[in-house]
Amino acid sequence: MKSTVSNREDRLLLVIVLLLVLIGILMIYSASSFRGAELYNDPTQFLKSHATRVAIGLVFLYLFSKIDYRCFRWITPMMIVLFMGLLVLVFFGPQINGSRRSIQLLGKAFQPSEFMKIVLVFYLAAVFSRKNRARIMEGDVLNTHYFLFLIIVGLVFIEPDLGTAMVLFFVGFSMFYLSGVAFKRLFKLGLILVPIISLGILIFSYQRQRLLDFFNSLFRSAPMSYQVKQSIIGLAHGGFSGVGYGGGKQKLFFLPEPFSDFILASLGEEMGFIGIFVVFGLLTLVLWRGIRIALRAPDRYGYLMAGGITIMILVNGLINAGVVVHLLPTTGLPFPFISYGGSSLLVHLIGVGILLNISRNSVVSYKDFTAEKGQKRWWLEGRD
Repeated sequence: MKSTVSNREDRLLLVIVLLLVLIGILMIYSASSFRGAELYNDPTQFLKSHATRVAIGLVFLYLFSKIDYRCFRWITPMMIVLFMGLLVLVFFGPQINGSRRSIQLLGKAFQPSEFMKIVLVFYLAAVFSRKNRARIMEGDVLNTHYFLFLIIVGLVFIEPDLGTAMVLFFVGFSMFYLSGVAFKRLFKLGLILVPIISLGILIFSYQRQRLLDFFNSLFRSAPMSYQVKQSIIGLAHGGFSGVGYGGGKQKLFFLPEPFSDFILASLGEEMGFIGIFVVFGLLTLVLWRGIRIALRAPDRYGYLMAGGITIMILVNGLINAGVVVHLLPTTGLPFPFISYGGSSLLVHLIGVGILLNISRNSVVSYKDFTAEKGQKRWWLEGRD
């Protein structure tokens, strides 16, 4: 039986993402209205800024859903060089809150590290989908790509931006595994990180102090950071059903960043466990649709692209949630689709646009696709 290709994008994924964006708009208005009124005499100040970013992001989502995802393969070398250069350029910019993460572009703050997440997916997908894949899996060639990956993670780590560095590491590590690198070999490569991370913690006092404060609060009964403490109070106040939309207290200058990094705390206070459950239920549906798109991709490049983007979205959400409930050190990482922040929102919506394009080119029956010649499914080729 011959496989057929669908010309219809994954509309369920689009609806799920739009629901998450809508929840973000509602929560940003609730969490920012008091501050907008106090600081700018306009309760809709942050809402209007976020709505503009959402509109721009949706335009990019639409455009990337129409561009054939295979086109990115040929411009990936230029993109990786460009964004590595931008990661170096941020060190010459101003320091904000103890780190250098952004550069000014047309009067707006631009974070190259956010865009490097998806550029890294492009790069690794292009590398591991080449026809000479067997040669790439050889020791020296594989190590070259692995060390370039570590350089990218390292540049972000020393900004310092621990959260984004963690996302880049997990996305890259996962894509090495998806490409067919055996877990045992990945473990050996991962051991290289131990002395590098140890040296980084010793050299960069900002990261060292943040990690020490986190572990001391867990194991030595030291007080947790003010942000996390207020986050926990907000979640406890919300309980199971929440105090009601607009009724939260932590946003009244108690909780820093109530509509960006700690928006889950605002959501948990006002909508309770039910609200958090709905958001993570929607994120789980994004994971499901992303895996489905990856497995139905017509080629290895599409499979790795879809897998990498899905992992990027999931890891962002899990790390942000881990910070909010004090399972991870404070990182400054926004929650996908919901938090206030232009670069992160744009990157995730672009990623969804690419997923939609891959889904439009998907094989209707991947069982038929692999059964024609009775061969092993191609996404498992090379797995030890």
